[in-house]
Amino acid sequence: MDKKQALNKAMALCARQEYCESDIRGKLKTWGIGEGDSDAIIQELARQKFIDDLRFSVAFVQDKVRLNQWGRIKIRYMLSSRKITGSIIDQALDRIDGNLYTQTLREMLQKKDRFLATEMNPRIRREKLIRFGMGRGFEMDEILKILKTD
Repeated sequence: MDKKQALNKAMALCARQEYCESDIRGKLKTWGIGEGDSDAIIQELARQKFIDDLRFSVAFVQDKVRLNQWGRIKIRYMLSSRKITGSIIDQALDRIDGNLYTQTLREMLQKKDRFLATEMNPRIRREKLIRFGMGRGFEMDEILKILKTD
């Protein structure tokens, strides 16, 4: 595949779905495109607004909070694993609706609490809820706030 074909294929991919720069770099590498050509293709995609790491990060954050019920910690980790810069991650995480975030955590913990109904020891039950929330990437203080009010 030559540089022009790779650019067109990358444009077609980006037109259908949001991708970050590292995702496209990975695809270009699998297509056999060299480092120099990859840089030029990435620059052209960014210039024409086909890729934008901030736009990708905002969409990623919204999807993961709503659909996957992930917390900020897990989202931050997953974005950083895709080589998104810390400042872009912070901007994307700042756009989370606080009420939606809290409500998502509350509903998730309530559902898990109903599942743990057979556990009679309240301390063990609380520890299991905390571990569950942290495993989903929520902050300890957010979890404790919810458990205090419920």
